Amino acid sequence: MSLIFLTSGVLTLVVTHFFKKIIFKGVPRPVGALGEESLYLIKGVKMAYWNTFPSGHTITAFAIFTVLCLYFKKSVLQYLWLGLALIAGISRVYLSQHFWIDVFIGSIIGIFIGFVSMRLFCSKRNKLS
Repeated sequence: MSLIFLTSGVLTLVVTHFFKKIIFKGVPRPVGALGEESLYLIKGVKMAYWNTFPSGHTITAFAIFTVLCLYFKKSVLQYLWLGLALIAGISRVYLSQHFWIDVFIGSIIGIFIGFVSMRLFCSKRNKLS
């Protein structure tokens, strides 16, 4: 499992930075695009203005969720893990750090990274049921 999570973490880091710093560099976040006066801001939250797409927090949360759900296929904890991943994504919009599209695409990328990480190290035989 350590190798799977390490792989997932490295893939998350590389993919997130590739999109944020190369492909979509300089794309404004909600505060940069809409201005502070038009958003509900939470005191104490440091606002970021650029490189919104995709949400790295959401990618990470969904990658972890996917790995756990694939490894522990019949666990009732899958609902908790899904809930935590959804809360992570929703919190990014609530905190005015991302747009909904950033979170939606971030969740898809995270799920893909989770599947890739599991595929690299797990065969069908050694998964827990």
